[in-house]
Amino acid sequence: MKIAYLIDNEGLGGGMEYIRRQIAAHPGDEARIFASDRGECTAAKLNEWGAELIHVNHLKALCQLFQSPFRRPHGQVTFTVHGIHLRKYGFLPQTLANRLKRALRRRLEQWLYRKCDRLVALTPTDAKDIRRLYGEGLKVDVEPNTVDPAEFAHPVGNLRYRPDEFAFVCIARFDFQKGQDVLLEAIALVQDELRRTQRKTLLVGGGHTLPAMRRLAAAKGIADLVEFAGEIPKAGAYMTCGKVLVAPSRWEGMPYLLLEAVARGRPVIAADCPGNRDVLAGYARGQLFKAASAPALAALMANAMPARRTSK
Repeated sequence: MKIAYLIDNEGLGGGMEYIRRQIAAHPGDEARIFASDRGECTAAKLNEWGAELIHVNHLKALCQLFQSPFRRPHGQVTFTVHGIHLRKYGFLPQTLANRLKRALRRRLEQWLYRKCDRLVALTPTDAKDIRRLYGEGLKVDVEPNTVDPAEFAHPVGNLRYRPDEFAFVCIARFDFQKGQDVLLEAIALVQDELRRTQRKTLLVGGGHTLPAMRRLAAAKGIADLVEFAGEIPKAGAYMTCGKVLVAPSRWEGMPYLLLEAVARGRPVIAADCPGNRDVLAGYARGQLFKAASAPALAALMANAMPARRTSK
């Protein structure tokens, strides 16, 4: 069977990791990734290739798939609705422009969803919100991301930093959604305690807000307490370089990084938002704080672990 996976672009992240796992789980099928930024997600190209199952993972790719009113894909279309899209506009300033964008986007999504043969949500919370926002009559299947703990049983290979070299580690692309600014504000609030107890934070990732976050760290006087590692392929392994993984996202879908952290048994401090909450439910080594609240995160970081104190 020919299975097509439609994405926005082949950037790093949990979405691409999920697709790679899906492909690996179906070794007997012929699979191919189509990217909308290369203009590959059209019905004409999918039909030419002979796609029988079409899994769409990004809205831009779905728009491209149904852009022609005269040509429909022959294969069955499944669209995975990510929680990051459901909740994005709830965290942006409630300006007239943003309210208009949200209304237009929902109308577009509603129209596109009805063209799909199947909708998938990653959590029950997402499925409930999809029906609430786009129609109670929509059938939505819940298929959570999963990981195999056996994958992480072996020791991590050579990394740029030593195991547990840092007190905290944050791994995410640099974007408003991911909340690195919240983390830096939290560090600034308890900087004297963190400096006294020699607790530093490693931030792994690249993205358009990285330069601004470097400036924020300098402006807050905490440059000595943070290290920006930049973008690193297969960055999940770097969670072993910090004693505690911090995930300060304002909103999430089903975060693969937290699934990996749970599989590895790593301590986690995460924002209390759908996705994070679903993954950490019942996980003894996970703590949640009020999303976007730097004081709440600072309190947990200050008390996260027995501190390594400076010698007198």
